[in-house]
Amino acid sequence: MTTFTDQEQSIEDQAAFWLVRLGAQDCTPEDRFAFEAWKQEDPAHERMFLRLQRGNAVVDRHMTDARIVAMLEEARADQQAERTGGRLSAAASRTGGGLAALAAGVVIALVAAFVAVPSFRGGGSDALPTETVQTPGNVEVFETSVGERSTITLADGSVVSINTNSLVEVSFSSSERLIRLLRGQAYFEVKEDVARPFVVQAGDQRVLALGTAFDVRFDREDLVEVTLVEGRVEVNDVSRRQDASPAGGIQAPPDPIELTPGQRLIARVASAPEVVVTDTVEETSWRSGQLVFRKRPLASVVDEMNRYSLQKLVLANDRRVRGLEISGVFNSGGRAVSFVNALEALHPLEAERTGRDEITLVWRE
Repeated sequence: MTTFTDQEQSIEDQAAFWLVRLGAQDCTPEDRFAFEAWKQEDPAHERMFLRLQRGNAVVDRHMTDARIVAMLEEARADQQAERTGGRLSAAASRTGGGLAALAAGVVIALVAAFVAVPSFRGGGSDALPTETVQTPGNVEVFETSVGERSTITLADGSVVSINTNSLVEVSFSSSERLIRLLRGQAYFEVKEDVARPFVVQAGDQRVLALGTAFDVRFDREDLVEVTLVEGRVEVNDVSRRQDASPAGGIQAPPDPIELTPGQRLIARVASAPEVVVTDTVEETSWRSGQLVFRKRPLASVVDEMNRYSLQKLVLANDRRVRGLEISGVFNSGGRAVSFVNALEALHPLEAERTGRDEITLVWRE
């Protein structure tokens, strides 16, 4: 378990260490317990952690920018020089890992540089909030563009993986942890906190996590899908809580639907929710940058692939094309042409460019 004994070590250093440590594959329950204890020591600890977390999320979405790459290499070189000179070894012994200390230093350097250069920030959805103080009840916003993914560790230790073209609002209070999925898709790994329920709101559906891992998709206004991987969730349709009954007055709210692992709830507007058995590997494969399809209609596969690319695929109005079933594993981060090349190699299909950012799939005679 990690402790900080050097009083001169800055809060920023400690927060950066925890940002790196919580995202590590070998992060243990003891580490998370120590993080919670550190966070409770001083409100400034949590404020700094959230500031670096926001900055790191923005940097993460720009890692291919040449300026960010150059800054990363420079930060690594500086840290290596400090390590060689013995200045990093003390920090490494305090935190229990030289690699974690090195990575924490890189995080600080990148976030500081990113905030300092206005040309990186711009005025769009990737802009880093200028307000760095986080108080209970404030809302944090996380957004990804088409083709981007991001993973956020929340202040309570829960982890949210955000898929392409998604918008998430996070609002923590003393009585509730509320996440609003305003569009897109996110996967939640929830840390248990009996005193503060973890709730995800997507459209008319309100998902109560009961210590669990689950996926919520809301990329169409008329459809919300909840897939449970581990644990339990309860799903309430909040739109039906205040329906008038035929006899007058207000109907009692519908009973919540409880899912078990391997089930997916499909909630469409103006119809009762449906619960089906699903393939959780296929439903959540996007988290690793891959899309898994098992005998899926080509139209459904194309719709899915189009979520990840600005270059769109269109199917010819041909029953032979539309009747194809597709199985395979494809990279969600590549261009549409890579997927098309795979289809042409495996099926009697060929691509025709029908627009600047449009490719039509036709039957190859």
